[in-house]
Amino acid sequence: MKEPLRAGVHVAAITPFTADGGIDAPYYARLLAHFEANGAQGVVVAGSTGEGPSLSAPEKAQLYELAVQAKGTLQITAGVLVCSLDEALYLARQACKVGCDALMVAPPFYYSTGTKGLIDFYKAVLDASRLPVILYNIPQRTHHKITPELIDALLEHPNLLGVKDSSGSVRSMNRFLRYTPRLRVWVGEEKLLLQCLQRGGAGSISGLANVYLARMARLCEAFQRGEACDGLQSLIDSAADIIDAFPAPANFKCALTLAGFPETHVRPPLENLSPEQQRNLKARWIGLD
Repeated sequence: MKEPLRAGVHVAAITPFTADGGIDAPYYARLLAHFEANGAQGVVVAGSTGEGPSLSAPEKAQLYELAVQAKGTLQITAGVLVCSLDEALYLARQACKVGCDALMVAPPFYYSTGTKGLIDFYKAVLDASRLPVILYNIPQRTHHKITPELIDALLEHPNLLGVKDSSGSVRSMNRFLRYTPRLRVWVGEEKLLLQCLQRGGAGSISGLANVYLARMARLCEAFQRGEACDGLQSLIDSAADIIDAFPAPANFKCALTLAGFPETHVRPPLENLSPEQQRNLKARWIGLD
C-alpha cells in the first residue's frame, strides 16, 4: 500500500515547454529535483499552474510518467482538470498505471450543472480510481463550488482523501476544515497557510512554491515543532503580493529564471509576460528576503 499523502507543501508545478511547444522532459526532471532539495513533500502534475487544461490527455499521461520517473522522495499527485468523464477515467487509469500517489480532480468546467450532476461525476471517478482522490475547489475557474452537500454525499467513499481549496476565502477554508480529520485540507492561497495549519489542515498545494518553496516548507516544519511562524508567514505574504501582481503561470516561469532555470513559455491562449512585466517582476523579486 502506498504511503498516505504527506502534510506540508506540495508544489503545483509549472509545465515547461520546448521551443516547438512540446513538454521539456529534462527541464521537468531538474525542476522536481530542485523541489525535493528545497523541502517539498510532493508535486501536483498538470494542475492549474501546470496548464493542465491546455494539455492533451496523452500529454497529461506523459507528464505523470515523467514526474514519477523523476520524483525521488516526492509524492506525485495527478491533476485531472477536464470536462469529459471518459477523459477523467482514462487519466485516473494512467495515473495509477505509472505509479502516481493520488489524483486531484476539479469539477467539470464547461456545462452548468447542479449538485446531483457533480455527485454523479465524482462518484464515477471515485469508484473507478485505485488512487486516493482530492477534490479541487477553484470556483473562479470552474464556476462550480465543492459544497458541503457534495462532500456529505461522497464522505463515506474510501477513495476520498481530501480537498484543495483555492477559493482564497477564509470562510470556505474553515468550512472544509470542519471535515478534518476525516479529510485532509490543503489551501491554494498561500497567505492562509499558517491559519490552515493552526486549524488542523494539512498545508498548501501551491503555485508560489515553484519559486518560494524553502520558506513555505520551513514554516510547516517550524509549526510542527511548535515554534512561532508569524514572521515566516509575513515573508510568504510579501512574496505572494509580488508574484500575484503578474499573470500566472507566466509569472512563475519568469521568476524561475532567477533560480537558474531556462526561459520557458506558456501555451496559447495564455500569454507570456511582456518584456516590461518581466523586468518589473525580476526587479521586485530580487529584493525579497
